[in-house]
Amino acid sequence: MAGEKINKKKCLGQMEIMAEIKLAKKEERQADFSNKTLADLSIVFDKIKFGLNLENAFVLGPVFFSEIVSNGDFNLKNIQINGSLYLARSEIKGNLILEGAKINGTVNLVGAKIDKNLLGRGMINTGFLSLAKTEIDGDVILENAEVYSANYSGLAIRGDLFLDSSEIKGTLNLSKISVDGILDLEGATIGKDLIISEARIKKEKTDTTRAKIGGRKIS
Repeated sequence: MAGEKINKKKCLGQMEIMAEIKLAKKEERQADFSNKTLADLSIVFDKIKFGLNLENAFVLGPVFFSEIVSNGDFNLKNIQINGSLYLARSEIKGNLILEGAKINGTVNLVGAKIDKNLLGRGMINTGFLSLAKTEIDGDVILENAEVYSANYSGLAIRGDLFLDSSEIKGTLNLSKISVDGILDLEGATIGKDLIISEARIKKEKTDTTRAKIGGRKIS
């Protein structure tokens, strides 16, 4: 987010965010923060009835969801987050949309359940991207995504992509992805195709023999 001019007077705080989520439930619509600037976002043990729209939003800190349930899509298309994205052990009864997202931190979806698709074409993050132990009923599209290593206060975090023990019922598309670290597919189950054509995995050769692939491997 370097170089962006942020008007802090128009920056939404946690109370304003929760008020919009409450109003959206009452009005039976998606909570809408599209094109808004948020200080940060933290929701734990809650139900977001009609989903969340954060398309083109700026978040000045981390985004943290833990054990939440959403009955609609989570739209984070083109979001910019100056921190990590945490969505572990949450259930999204729709799509998780991360296309074009720029996340200055790790992305942790460990143990999440997504009833439709994870759409992350062209997303960028620094630090690991973990889909370990996730259950995804549709496709995972990470085409042209970029996972960079990071250094936070002297602590190096390698840009690994973890898919170990994940269950993806559709296709896993990693074509043209760039990963600074490793791609871990140990124990992953992929119902349809695994697409890794033109993938750039820097640390070591990817072992796909430890994954169960129901369709074709396209490399």
